[in-house]
Amino acid sequence: MRHARFTLGQVHVDDTELPVLQADLLVVRRDETDDLDWELVATSPPTTAFEPAPCRLVMAVLEDGRLLQGDALVVRSDERRHVFRGAGALAGLRDSDGLDADR
Repeated sequence: MRHARFTLGQVHVDDTELPVLQADLLVVRRDETDDLDWELVATSPPTTAFEPAPCRLVMAVLEDGRLLQGDALVVRSDERRHVFRGAGALAGLRDSDGLDADR
C-alpha cells in the first residue's frame, strides 16, 4: 500500500468555494486494486453545511499550487467540519507523488 497526503490551500465544491482553515487530502493505492481511495477532511469558519450528495471537487495543493480534481460524495458536513470521499479517479497527480500502480 502506498499513500500521499496533501495540505490544500483552496477547495471548491461544485462551483462553491469552501473557505478552509485546514484541509487535508489523503490518497491511498492498495496493492490489490488499481483504483485509488481518497478522502478530503476540511475545517472551515462557520459556513453552510453541504447536503450528503455527489459533488465535484477542485482542490489547490498548498505546497505547489497544482490542482487536483475528482468526483466525490459528501460523507458528513456541518457548519465547520466537512468530509468528502472520492468516487472515482483523481486528476492532477504526478509520478513524484509515489502512487503509481506499477511500483
